This record gives sequence, structure tokens and C-alpha cells, in this order.
Amino acid sequence: MKPVLYCCTVLALMAFVAIWRIGTPIDAASCPGSPSASGPLSDFINQYVNDSQGADWRADGGPLGILQDPAAQALVQQPEVHYCEALALLANPQQSETQKVHATALMLSLPIDHYLGWMDATHELHQRGAIDNAVMGLVLFPRGTALDYWWLPQWRSRFQRDVPGLYDPAFVTQVLNGQHWFSYPGQGY
Repeated sequence: MKPVLYCCTVLALMAFVAIWRIGTPIDAASCPGSPSASGPLSDFINQYVNDSQGADWRADGGPLGILQDPAAQALVQQPEVHYCEALALLANPQQSETQKVHATALMLSLPIDHYLGWMDATHELHQRGAIDNAVMGLVLFPRGTALDYWWLPQWRSRFQRDVPGLYDPAFVTQVLNGQHWFSYPGQGY
């Protein structure tokens, strides 16, 4: 009987540690002193905006229109590599709303620890007025990584902190009770 109890205790402890680790966000302070908003991500976004003659993101198939570009897929495959660069782009007042929406769209598949850090950093940027409601709404809308972790208490607390005024309360309820998870995957990214 004791070996079974011992195994159950060890398994419960391992599950607790795994859930605790899943909810540990990457701190934006881990980015180098003053991360530069230049690099492969910024170069791609600038080229994409130039190719579309500076078209607003709303005229470009919505906030996810950039994901249709085959070159975007290389960035989406490893978004954590471009995490600091994307945060610097969002913090830069010289970047347009369209560039910030595109950068956010390319970060939707971050691993959960990076995504939680992304939510914290964008919260601060939104509070300072560096990003607007369109960018913050894209961060909060559950798709990509967020769609798979709607149940995680760390994600839910950040979502509830930032969502007031951005989405209809009925939609917020659907997200928090899991209905969105069951209906959204069939609708695409």
C-alpha cells in the first residue's frame, strides 16, 4: 500500500510542478538593455508595408492578412527568436499602428511562457499609450497559443485584467467558460 501512496504523491507533485512551470512568464526585462526594433522581423514588416504601398492593416485582409505571405511562415515558426525585437517595435512611437498589428500577428504562436510575458509587456505598453486598442485586442483574442491555454489561470487573469472595454461581455463569458475553444478551431488561425 505504501508504494502506491508514494507513487501517487510523487505524480501529484510532478503535476503541480509542471503546471507551475507552464505559468511562468518570460520577463521582458530579459531582453537586452535597449532592444532594437531592427532585424529580420522589422525588415519583413517594413518590406510588407512597402509592398502594399502602406495600406492600412484593415484593408489587407484584417489583422492576420500578413500570415498569408509565405515569408511570414518562417517568422511564425520560431516567434520567440524575435520576441525582444517585436516588443521594441511595439514600444517605438515611430512605428505605425499597421506595423504594430503585423508584429503582433507574427507573435501569436509564441510558447506559453513567452506569451504570458508578451501579455504583461503589452499591458504596460497599452497603459502608457504606446499601443492602441486594436493591437491590445489582437493580443487578447484567443487564437494561436492563447486558444490552447484559455484554461490556464495565469492566462485567464491577464485576459480578465485587460479585456474590459475591448470586447463584448458575452464574448468574454464565452472565452472564460470554454465555448470559444470548442467553436473557434474550425474557423482557422
